[in-house]
Amino acid sequence: MLLKSRFLSFVAILALSGVLSAVAADAPKVSTFAPAKDLEQQADKYLKAMKDTVASEQDYKDAEGKIGRDSNTLVVIVLALGLHDEDNKYKAAAPAIMKAAQDVAATKDYAGAKKAVEALDEVVAKNAKADGELKWAPVAALPELMKQVPMINTKLKLTMKGKNFTKKAKDSQGHTAVIATIAQATIADTSMTKNAEQVKQWQKFSNAARDDAAAVNAAIHKADQKAADAAMTKLNQSCEDCHAVFKPDVAANPSGK
Repeated sequence: MLLKSRFLSFVAILALSGVLSAVAADAPKVSTFAPAKDLEQQADKYLKAMKDTVASEQDYKDAEGKIGRDSNTLVVIVLALGLHDEDNKYKAAAPAIMKAAQDVAATKDYAGAKKAVEALDEVVAKNAKADGELKWAPVAALPELMKQVPMINTKLKLTMKGKNFTKKAKDSQGHTAVIATIAQATIADTSMTKNAEQVKQWQKFSNAARDDAAAVNAAIHKADQKAADAAMTKLNQSCEDCHAVFKPDVAANPSGK
């Protein structure tokens, strides 16, 4: 029985290794779905948001769960910036910043979170080149990323509405770049799947969400609201299709409200 269990574990490791290798090999250039400038400004915003969250214990309590969502999201944003084919201010220090953000994500209380955020801020300020292999792999907590997406999507709908399409274009560009990056990051994390068929479905949905978010981003950069709205409709459908299979409770309420 023990031998069988070990064999199955070994098979599972080999399967996951194959998935990760395929994701790394098939990953498109980051610039095709998330411009470096868009991700840079979002990294800045997430860093500030985390410092605000731990400004006081009451702020931390009032923003229940936010530190977990934001730190995990920052991990994948910085991973994308580290792997990016465009130069950016976070590229050289990406491995160290990711590790510091993961330390924030691992905290369980205010004192730990405050200390970890301060350490993260110091790492970012030093911006020293760091060693470490970067690749598309499960580097952040999938549940936290999945909680973040509908929240970003709600903000995106507001920044794309009416006159905001032009006035809030930079915000919309940032939101779509982050959604696309999260989608790319989730391709490698098949922890919500139960079999090989679901792995294919999961990766199909993640690829679709990445490409649809990238299309929205590109349309916003071109100031083409009609194209952006059409791509946004496709993005929302991709999300709903995924939720219907992997999280039915969200499918009924995709906005996260």
